[in-house]
Parts: sequence; structure tokens; C-alpha cells
Amino acid sequence: MVSAEALRTTVEALAAFHTRHTFSPHLGEAAALISDQFTAAGYTDVARRPWSHAGHSGDNVVCTKPGTGSDGNPVIIVCAHYDCRMEDLGNATARAPGADDNASGVAAILEIARLLAPVALSATVRFVAFSGEEQGLWGSTAYAAQLHAAGTDVYRVINLDMVGRPPEDGSVTVERDEGNAVPGNDAASKALGAVMAQAAASYTALPVKLGPIYASDYMPFEAHSDVTVGAFEGEGNPHYHQTSDKPATLDYDYLAAVTKTVLATLLAETLDVADEARSAVDLYIRDSQADTGSQPSGAPNGASPDLWVRNSDIQAGDDPELGHQTPVNGVPNFLYVRVHNRGTAALGSGVAQVRTYQGDPGAGATWPARFQPIGTLVIDQAIPAGGSVRVGPFAWTPHSVDHERLLAIASAPSDHSVPDVYTGELDTDLLVRFDNNVGRRDVGPQG
Repeated sequence: MVSAEALRTTVEALAAFHTRHTFSPHLGEAAALISDQFTAAGYTDVARRPWSHAGHSGDNVVCTKPGTGSDGNPVIIVCAHYDCRMEDLGNATARAPGADDNASGVAAILEIARLLAPVALSATVRFVAFSGEEQGLWGSTAYAAQLHAAGTDVYRVINLDMVGRPPEDGSVTVERDEGNAVPGNDAASKALGAVMAQAAASYTALPVKLGPIYASDYMPFEAHSDVTVGAFEGEGNPHYHQTSDKPATLDYDYLAAVTKTVLATLLAETLDVADEARSAVDLYIRDSQADTGSQPSGAPNGASPDLWVRNSDIQAGDDPELGHQTPVNGVPNFLYVRVHNRGTAALGSGVAQVRTYQGDPGAGATWPARFQPIGTLVIDQAIPAGGSVRVGPFAWTPHSVDHERLLAIASAPSDHSVPDVYTGELDTDLLVRFDNNVGRRDVGPQG
């Protein structure tokens, strides 16, 4: 769901300022743009937190997403600096687009914030855009001190600094704490770095390199003993601190892949539902006869063999196992769904449920806006490991001749579907392909 075009739009908007030098009047305009984007994503707790240093001042932009946990409500910081510079650090008037350094990092955290707005997370997440980084980490130093003075439990810090232009090998560097001010937090940093490296392997094609944290906004947090990691493209950008650091020099598919990596890392640490990978139960609805429940499946063809329609009710003597019949328009039909368990443990009866929906493909494929519920049934049978059960019937009256889209979603407390977790809009084709809990069948009602 990470949008390369949304990332490009943000980078272009930030790079359009003549400069975002910390001493430039444009810095406040850039802070306002960032604040407005957080607000547009639906956040209400967005603030500009002032700092001052050596006679200079600026704002950090802080967007807070409250967590649902009750264990002291730890805070995770996801951060990037929004100021930029030329090779001459003191030149606050020269043209400095700062596309890679560091509009790329800011674009990534804004995109992550947008996608997570409707998602319940156990920990509080603060998305922070720092200024004063180029002058010596002024904004992050002040903010880290403020948090710790207030007794805030900073659980993890994830920093993004220059993540838009891939090196020759196309890799991303996962930065971990190795010594520095507080050696005692190294092990936890390396463990979080391993989560990030695995996220890159699971959700992108990015090769991963491991490196140390160094000279960016995670350092003040590390000095307070916080666990820090970072994402970095690596050395070698010829436009570094130059007027030529423009949006056209970035690779937005690469930036999207790094953004996915950080998003997946954040979800691994905070998602407020059971992780399917850790569950012994794995429900699925097939997208084709060859589908074994792996994710993603082959491109869905809208003909799931696990969704089928019968024209007569089972109570009238119909046998659902006789297979799919063409729906009859304007009268009740009966939908059945078969749910499989590819896990290693049985799922008990009365635990899972199946929700079914109908939609008109001609009106668009967006979930959930283009669908109406048919019904919900609790699965009243146990599903053994490797086994399946039939669920239904769901009574349904089609009203569109020749085309209607049927959708079924199976879920359990130990195996959530994507719509259980994310309430925003989704492309149905992608939803069906990437979530094995969801099946689809397109039908052509007649009569």
C-alpha cells in the first residue's frame, strides 16, 4: 500500500522551498507543510515543539498516535530531519533542494503515518520531523532531553536519513548501535536491526547491509540509553549538500521499498493483534484450484472455488456439494464458503467467523466503499490442521444482471484478516491476492 507517487509528491513539495536551512525563514513554511500533512492524514495531536540553541531557534514537528497498551504506554519515535544545507554550512540563502537529504526521510515517515492512521497499535508512536540536524543535531538533542525530563518511556527510536537514492548494489543499510555513549543498549539495538533486516527480506527485494548508527538524530536518544536503529542508503550520493540534490535524482521505487521496510518493522513491534507468523492456525480461502494458501497467491481471477452459489436452500433438500449454479436475479440465492486451515494446530468450534459481501464490479473495486454486507456466520465446527469446513448458507438476493462480485472474509482471534486490522480503503484485487483470509468470486446473475 506504500505509494511511490505519494512519496514523490512530498519530496517535490519540500524541495520546492528555495532552502530549508535552519537559519532560513523558509524553515517555518516547511514545518507548516509537514504539520498540515499529518493533520490531513487524520491526526489531531500535531504540534510544533520549539527549541533554542546558541541564539538560534526552530521547531520540531511532532505527530502523536496514541497506543492502546496498558503497560505504561511506551513510546516509539519514528523520525527524520527536514532541514537541509549546502556544502557551506553557514550559507542560509543559497538554493538547497535537499531532496535526498532529507526530504526522502520526511516523505517516508509521512507516508507511514498516513497508512497507520486507522490501525490500532499497542505502543504510542510519535512521528517527528527535526530541524537543526545539519548544525549539530540541535532539534533532536532538545527533544530527547525534553522527553526524558518528563519521564517518558522511549521504547525504540527509528531514524531515516537519506533513503531515496540507492547505491550501486541497490541495498539499504540497517544501522545499529555499536558502543557509543551507552554500550548496554547495543544488544537490543541489534535485535531490532534484525527485525528490520527481516522486514526488508519479507516485503521487498532490497539487499541489506549492516552498519553503525552515526551522526544523525538517533544519537541524542542513544546517549539517554534509548534503543536506536536507522535506515540509510549508504555513502556515494554525488549530490550530497549540493544544489543538484533535486527530486529528479531520486529513485521512488527504492524509497517506497525502504518505507515498506520501516513500516513492517514498526508493525512487528506494535501491531495490536496476533501475528499470523506466530500463530499455529492459518485460515485461508482459495483464489484458484492450485492455491495452497501461500501469500501472495497468484493474480486472482475472481473465480474462487471456495465460494459458490446454490439456487435452493439446503433446508429444501438441496445438496450444496453439487457445486456452483448461476445465480437467479431478484430472488433469494444461497452462498457457501469453504475455509481451510493450513496451520499446525486445530481451530476450535465457535472461534472463527466468516463475513460475506456483495458488490457491483461496474461501480469499482474499492474495499469497503463498493461492497454491502450479505451476512456473518460463526464457524460452528472445529477446523483441524490441514482440514477445511463448509460455512453457510448465506441468503443473498442479487439485483444486477450479468455481473456481481462476491467477497468472503474468514478470521479468528489468532488469525486476523487485513480488514480486521486496517479500516481504510483497499484495492480488492490486491486484498485478495495478499490476504489468504479473503476470497472472491465474480458471478453473472440471470433472469
